[in-house]
Amino acid sequence: MFVARVSPDPTVGAQYRWSATFAPKWNRFFGLMQVGWITAFAWICSTTSTTALVANLITGLAIFNFPDYAPKRWHFTLIMWAATVVPFMTNLWCRKIITPLEAFGAICHVGLFSASIITLSVLGNHSTVKYVFHTLTNDVSGWHNPTVAWGIGLLTVTYPLTGFDSVIHMSDEVKKARVQVPRSMVTAVVANAIMQFLYMVTVLFTIGDVEVVLVDPLPILQVYYQATGSKAATNFFVAMLAVLGMVAFFNCFASTSRLLWAFSRDNGLPFSTTFAHINPGLKLPLNALVLVAICVCLLSLINIGSSTAFNAILSLVAFAIYISYFFPILFLLWRRLSTSHPSPIPWGPFKLGRAGPIINIVSLCYIVFMLIWMPFPAFLPVDSVNMNYAGPITGGVILCALVDWCVSGRKRFQVPVARLETEDDD
Repeated sequence: MFVARVSPDPTVGAQYRWSATFAPKWNRFFGLMQVGWITAFAWICSTTSTTALVANLITGLAIFNFPDYAPKRWHFTLIMWAATVVPFMTNLWCRKIITPLEAFGAICHVGLFSASIITLSVLGNHSTVKYVFHTLTNDVSGWHNPTVAWGIGLLTVTYPLTGFDSVIHMSDEVKKARVQVPRSMVTAVVANAIMQFLYMVTVLFTIGDVEVVLVDPLPILQVYYQATGSKAATNFFVAMLAVLGMVAFFNCFASTSRLLWAFSRDNGLPFSTTFAHINPGLKLPLNALVLVAICVCLLSLINIGSSTAFNAILSLVAFAIYISYFFPILFLLWRRLSTSHPSPIPWGPFKLGRAGPIINIVSLCYIVFMLIWMPFPAFLPVDSVNMNYAGPITGGVILCALVDWCVSGRKRFQVPVARLETEDDD
């Protein structure tokens, strides 16, 4: 669906812009409150979670190599700050290296995937087919109902397949965006879905001692170590994961800053004039970049006071992003089926044709199904530590958006107009 929508209108605003365009009523309301705020906050948290992933990998390596090291929460926060400085400075003064860096990351991604599959398959202790494909472990989390345990287990694999809209937020900087952006989205989702499946099947077949893996602060580290028996090899594999995390952080950081800039350009954020400003010397949205960096640093400070509260912020990423996907698909489906609208939907080079409504309906059913499970706590009994705060925090974001709408948003926000390009636009 996103491919068909981005093809005629490759816009940085993406979800909130399409919702504002296709909503049957209250276009400005849905564009600003239900999608714009949720998408912006979700991507800020997604950027923070990517930084936290890198910090977690670095901390795990430190513990692995120095068993006496006892990490403090402020250590983790400082690592996040240090990781944030790198893409921020690169976006300012070294933008020419970003494209080669991302190409290097793609090569490393495929290379690490191949090396991991081969190494684990050859050296790892192999599990049985019955364990991998017929064993459902549902007595560890406290959820004894196998259906519930299976549904909650899906959340682990849904997060890596979200965020495919990040490339859309960079569409103003992509040549022939109506073709290249949809092609990138399809390639990324299909390729990474296949690679993720093969990688996880390999890990399950070579997981080794499950108890040792589960108690380690960085479980994947123990999978590599049990298979290879080498600290050097384990350090290499995990360090490469950290490198890939940093490359992903570069993309996430730039994508989020462009989204906030576009939302401000349409007067979606308070102080929009400030964040929509393009620095004439650097020719980029400097204030939006600064805003993203500040948000990541401030959110990382929460970890010092409470790791539970910090993890709660990160837990809403997939939940909020799925909500941002739901409304544009719903409104597009309504527009497809509507016979009263005066103008047809403008399509681009990529079309779903007659299969479009069916794909839209299946997409909505899938999103609703996943949204049912995402607010569930992962463990029982529920306490302040293992509580899943994704639902309440998302509700808080919606409440803030509602307040903004009532105070000034309904007067400030402008319904964006689709930018229809010619076929030979650059």
